Amino acid sequence: MNQAEADYLEAALQEEHRSEPVDASGRSLDFFRYRSVWGMFFGWMCFNSLFYGLLTWMPNYLNKVHGFNIQQMGGASFAIFFSGFVGELAGGWIADKWKAAGGSPNRVMRTLFGIAAVAATASIFSVAYVGNPVTVVVLLASTLFFLRWCGLYWCLPSILGTRNKIGFLGGLMNLGGNIGGVLVPIIVGLIVQATGSYFLALMFFAAAGVGLLVCSTLIDYERKLPV
Repeated sequence: MNQAEADYLEAALQEEHRSEPVDASGRSLDFFRYRSVWGMFFGWMCFNSLFYGLLTWMPNYLNKVHGFNIQQMGGASFAIFFSGFVGELAGGWIADKWKAAGGSPNRVMRTLFGIAAVAATASIFSVAYVGNPVTVVVLLASTLFFLRWCGLYWCLPSILGTRNKIGFLGGLMNLGGNIGGVLVPIIVGLIVQATGSYFLALMFFAAAGVGLLVCSTLIDYERKLPV
């Protein structure tokens, strides 16, 4: 490391120290008083509900509803989730470029999360009304492409929390995501078993997308919480 790099890191550290609230309470439970924390918790739950719902039930849906065989399911799954991989990189790149150009954190994050949630919701909603298998795969790929922009949610613990509380917020956010990831495959299975179709299951996924949109708008991306 040369002196210029050391000076850069030191300046960034000093800026971080200046941004931290001087009246932080130090009590982790105080986080639950803030709307941003609840938005983060339930927003990540909605994200994982949609992501893991598709991960666990999409192959079976393609087989039962559209007649895909094993080879076709494998190819479709690769295309759909590779689209998500590309989307996650694209979302991060757009966020970095926009913020570097002077975009405020609230404008950047709310816009990106809003576009992601609306596009993913519209795509998964449309799947329920489309019969062409190729179009279905394209719509599912679109869902994952935009949904994975929300990988930016992992910035939130460091945005909202002081240095010694980032771990708590990260664990709390992941708890919400894991609750969604555990419950949704069960809920979708019960819906499909009770109705004999995937229509309401797809509507459930669309509702999760709406929840992601609402929760993402509740978060203040410019305020570090005094905890």
